[in-house]
Amino acid sequence: MGRPRIEWNDAQLRAIMGALVALDRDFPLDNVRFLDGLVAAVRAITGRVYGAMTYGRLLRDVAPQTGVARRPSTPTIQAAVLRAQALERGAVEAAAEVRARVPVSAHGALIPGAVGVPLAPVPDRVGKGDAHPVAVDAEALRGALAPLVRELLREGIAPVHALPAQQASPPEDGRAEARQLQLATAALEDAHARLRQLEKEMRELHRELGAAQAARDLAGEHVNAMLADLRETIAASGRDVELLARAAGQLARTEKFLKAQNDAARLQASAEADALRTQNRQLRERIDLLVLDNDHYRRALGNRASQDGTPPPKPRR
Repeated sequence: MGRPRIEWNDAQLRAIMGALVALDRDFPLDNVRFLDGLVAAVRAITGRVYGAMTYGRLLRDVAPQTGVARRPSTPTIQAAVLRAQALERGAVEAAAEVRARVPVSAHGALIPGAVGVPLAPVPDRVGKGDAHPVAVDAEALRGALAPLVRELLREGIAPVHALPAQQASPPEDGRAEARQLQLATAALEDAHARLRQLEKEMRELHRELGAAQAARDLAGEHVNAMLADLRETIAASGRDVELLARAAGQLARTEKFLKAQNDAARLQASAEADALRTQNRQLRERIDLLVLDNDHYRRALGNRASQDGTPPPKPRR
């Protein structure tokens, strides 16, 4: 029988795609940390650690849809899966070891508040008005702190675990019993002191985280101011472009009007020239008629003079 098909709902796919984008932005050149973060994110979203082939198909089919083009080799992916599985097994073994070592009667003694050593609460959020939470690699932090916490618990529980056996066999004298109690109390106080130191370091980390968030917010405000100035510059450029477009339109209309006037003047000059040519032709025709009439008149005078015997008069010019 084959393995059941892996099916993720839309919300899980969107969360995984968002994690892919964030990890690719945070670790652009480190495939190891990228894969560790991807395995941890998928485990946090789906509740389990998958095989290397599943993450390979995820990077091959889903990652390109978000613009992430990472192609780590199969051995690299398998190494990340093995690291995640080892981390999970280490956490389970540490919890089992603590349960096995702590007797039921000593559970109350291991509670910090039961021995008068209050632990400072760790704030869940740095600021209520923070609109951009900073992602913390919880898996890596747990992996780094697990050995230290395990060692502290082992050292603090060992004297308490030895108390029932010592109580079962009565001590030889009261001094030995008092000494054992003092040693157990000192061990517990030392363990709580180490835990307080660890909490102090955690508070320092949270303080540094808050400072980083504040610096990021200031940088975001600076970027927003730059973007606002850029938008204003673009808007002013747009207004200048509109003014230039209006001026160009007015110039185009003026050019069109001048062309129309030039065409009208050319047509009027052509009409006047045609009229003058027509008038000149008419005058020439009249001159020709007058010349013909003058010739007829001269001939008539010549004929009359020849008939009368008188010489014809000379034509006047």
